[in-house]
Amino acid sequence: MVHRITQVTLIALLLPAASAGGQAPANQGTATQAPPRFETDIVVTPERGETPRALIPASTVVMDRDALAVVPAAHTSELSAFLPGFTAARSQFHAGRPVVSARGFFGGGEAEYILLLVDGVPVSDVESGLVDWSLVPASSIRRVEAFRGPGASLYGDSAVGGVVQILTDRAGGTRATITAGSFTTVSADASHGRQFDRAGYHVSAVARRTDGGFDHSGSDQLLGTGSLDRRQGAFSWRLNGAGDVRRRDDPGSLSSDAGARDPYGSDPLFRFDTVDRHGFSTAFTLRHDTPAWRPQARVYVNTRDEDAIRTILLAPDLGDRRARAIASLAVGGRLDGEHAFAGARAIARFGLDVARERLDTSYRAVTPSGEIGALNSSLAGRRLRTGAFASSSWDVASRVRVYGALRWDNVHDAGFGEEDAAEPSPQRAWSPRVGLVTQLSARGAVSAYAQISRAFKAPTLDQRFDPRPYPDFGGGTFTISNRNLVPQRATNVEAGVSGNGRLRWSALAYRMEVEDEIDFDVRTFSYANIGRSTHTGIETEVEGRWGDRVRPSVAYALVRVVDADTGLQLKNVARHVLAVSADVGLPWRVRGFARFHRSWGGFLDDEHAFPIDGPSTLDLRLRRQVGRHAIFFDALNATGHKYEDYGFTLADFAGGMVPYVYPGAPRALRAGITLAF
Repeated sequence: MVHRITQVTLIALLLPAASAGGQAPANQGTATQAPPRFETDIVVTPERGETPRALIPASTVVMDRDALAVVPAAHTSELSAFLPGFTAARSQFHAGRPVVSARGFFGGGEAEYILLLVDGVPVSDVESGLVDWSLVPASSIRRVEAFRGPGASLYGDSAVGGVVQILTDRAGGTRATITAGSFTTVSADASHGRQFDRAGYHVSAVARRTDGGFDHSGSDQLLGTGSLDRRQGAFSWRLNGAGDVRRRDDPGSLSSDAGARDPYGSDPLFRFDTVDRHGFSTAFTLRHDTPAWRPQARVYVNTRDEDAIRTILLAPDLGDRRARAIASLAVGGRLDGEHAFAGARAIARFGLDVARERLDTSYRAVTPSGEIGALNSSLAGRRLRTGAFASSSWDVASRVRVYGALRWDNVHDAGFGEEDAAEPSPQRAWSPRVGLVTQLSARGAVSAYAQISRAFKAPTLDQRFDPRPYPDFGGGTFTISNRNLVPQRATNVEAGVSGNGRLRWSALAYRMEVEDEIDFDVRTFSYANIGRSTHTGIETEVEGRWGDRVRPSVAYALVRVVDADTGLQLKNVARHVLAVSADVGLPWRVRGFARFHRSWGGFLDDEHAFPIDGPSTLDLRLRRQVGRHAIFFDALNATGHKYEDYGFTLADFAGGMVPYVYPGAPRALRAGITLAF
């Protein structure tokens, strides 16, 4: 199957050049009429280049600044909850670190299946790949683009469930948003920029603090970013920099019984769990704006130091507590280019990604009083990522566009105690994709697409090499990492249809077969490639207008993620997800937004003995424009519904199973003001 997809993809990549070569003489000296376009909304993320949104063989989400102002989101992570097709647990700042998933790929806060880009630069933790949604001031966000489904043919590792890109502002002016609300949560988020003829700058800063919606869940953060832009002829460049300092307490999980008594409490076992984090990042981007090739090069550096205490439950009421210190450095670069053929009817793109990531980590004992003690273990090593891709698209007819893409990735790990063990197995993958988009009506109001692709997900450094020692209750210790893990691989088939106009709608179906799935193997007490699963689903969205004041929308997803051997739904994946919302224009320049979100059909365990009581939440925003300024009031989980986000089970000493849950965030109220100059 893989070879067939690769062969078809190679044909798809070569055809545009051959077609262009045959047509070039006829087009010389004449103007070629551009083919009909489905719509003028241009996105850059799904194809790593400017592409009309309706010409993309994938489900794409776009939220511009006007749309972002409507939803009740004051923190960047909260935006993830309002992206159709993405599921976010604990996305609020007062609720801890968010866990975002799509199409049933759920990492549970230990691994990531969503790739986050900020202005083209990947943002993730080196050891786990987890996304840090708090690194972007909300005031600086110009646009959010996202697409669901595998993006490995262009982006490589981690882009299995989807890709989200945040594009920051480059315009002039000053914006500031100040909010205050429940749990002593306050935030000040401001940005300022100026543009001149050939240059510009932009700076932003955030200060946040909260006592937290749960016991022992307080957090505070300081974040600053800045950028310089310069244009000289056909060349332009941009220099970015960002730094942040934060502290966050972790309330941990609760047993099902304890959660029923007090869902917003914290088990005393986690009373010392906390994270102190310092990070800095910078990136330099150089572009050459020519109609021929449009090359773009980018280099970036991300550094991070983190000290944390984390308790992991080994059995009910029995935890292992360790202090971890992390120092990481990631240096990378990206090169992109494209070339148009045959009067822009065919486009070829290419790219090269390289990154060198270094991780130093150590663990220390923690005394019963919370004091950090002797060194337990330490490890250092590096990961080298190399990826190259080529893609093409061409209009084979006035209403038909065909796509092809092929990417090769190599992930090489070195160090990590190689003197004591054999070098870990290599991680290489080919990720092909072929797709087709066709216009079903003369004016492009209805279009359909289909695609087939391969994707892969490399094991994280923690899954392969984490040296954290666990007690074996016999006087020794063991680790759960496994340096012999190989990448997960998946084959995806997808088709959809959409319509544009006064009523905007879409419907799609997909099926993905996942091999070598990484999971915890209770037989060996370590990570292993033991899983095979099938992800199938249906996703529908409808957005319309009722007069000039009301814009209702409905999104529903049926997600069936089953173990290939048992046929049962995997744990922590809801079978059904429904979101109903409306944006309403009210008198006195007031706009109201309401969204009801519900998910159901999930379980805490793979045996389906413990169902998850999922969310049925109502989020509200009232916003009034006052000149260029605005005041707003938000109610998150306005009805105060008590629910469970996700969880796990543990075997007790009597042979039974005890469920543990991470409760959903409580009701929170806040008010804010946005000033614009």
